[in-house]
Amino acid sequence: MPAVTTSTPRRARPHRQPARAEELAVLKRLWAEQLAFAESSEVRDEEGLAYLAAHFGMEITLERHLRVLDALMPWIGGRVLEWGCRHGLDACVYRLRLGGSVELYGCDVCDGNAYRPFFAFSGMLYTRLDHPWRLPYDDAAFDVATSNGVLEHVPEDRASLGEIHRVLRPGGTLAITCLPNRFSYTEAMQRLRGGTAHERLYTLRGTRRLLRAAGFEVITARRFLMLPTMLNGFPDRVKAAYQRAGRLVWAANDILERVPLLNWAASNLLLIARKPADPARGQP
Repeated sequence: MPAVTTSTPRRARPHRQPARAEELAVLKRLWAEQLAFAESSEVRDEEGLAYLAAHFGMEITLERHLRVLDALMPWIGGRVLEWGCRHGLDACVYRLRLGGSVELYGCDVCDGNAYRPFFAFSGMLYTRLDHPWRLPYDDAAFDVATSNGVLEHVPEDRASLGEIHRVLRPGGTLAITCLPNRFSYTEAMQRLRGGTAHERLYTLRGTRRLLRAAGFEVITARRFLMLPTMLNGFPDRVKAAYQRAGRLVWAANDILERVPLLNWAASNLLLIARKPADPARGQP
C-alpha cells in the first residue's frame, strides 16, 4: 500500500442502520460544512461542487443516490476501495451505516484537500491518482471495489477493469452501478434537448463481456432507475412540482423497473462481479 492521506471518523458509530430521515439530516449537515469549507479554501473543485449542489438541491435526487447505495450494501464489507470517489459521499454513507466495521479507501484524480469535511467524517484513506488506469495499491489489497458512475468516464475501461481485478483479493467483489444504459430513453432525451449526455454507453451483454475478459465472474446484473430525478435544464417550478410528487415517482419507478422489455429503457445498469478464488476460473 502507498502512503495515503489519513483521517479518522469523528466519533465511534454504532453498527445500526440509521433511519432515512436521520441519514438525510447528517448528509445535509455535512454538505453545509463542505460549502463553508469551500468558501475559505484555496483548493476548490468547481465541477464536483456543482454535482453535489444538484444532488442536495433536490431531495428526490439525493434519495436516488441513497437508493443506489442501498442496492450495493449487501456487498460492502471488509476493506473497501471507492474507485473514483471524488468527494467521497458514498464513503460517508458507508460509515453511517456500518460504523467502524469497514476500512474505507478512495482514489481519484482530484485534490483530496477540496473535500476535507466529507473525508474527515468517513475516515476514508484517500490517494490521488497520477495515471489514467494504474492503481498505486498492492495486489489483492481489497475485499471490495466500487464503481459508482465512474467506468464510463475513464480513458481506458478495459485496462481499468484489469487493474481493479489485480488489487482485489481472490473472491473479492466489484460493484458497478450508475453505468449509463445504451438504450436509456433519458439519455436520448438529453441528446435531443442538447443537454449533457454520456459519451460512452453500455449494454448488459457488452459489460458482461468486458468483465469476463478482465477475469471476473458476473454474479448479478440488472437495469434500474426508470424515471429521471435530476431534471437538468427544467424550470424551477417543474422541479418543485416533481419534488412534491416524490413518493409517487418512486412508487412508479419501482413498478416500471420490473416490467420486462420496458425496463430495457432504464437509465442505468448495475452489475456485481467477483474475482474467482480459483484464478483459472476467471480466464475468458
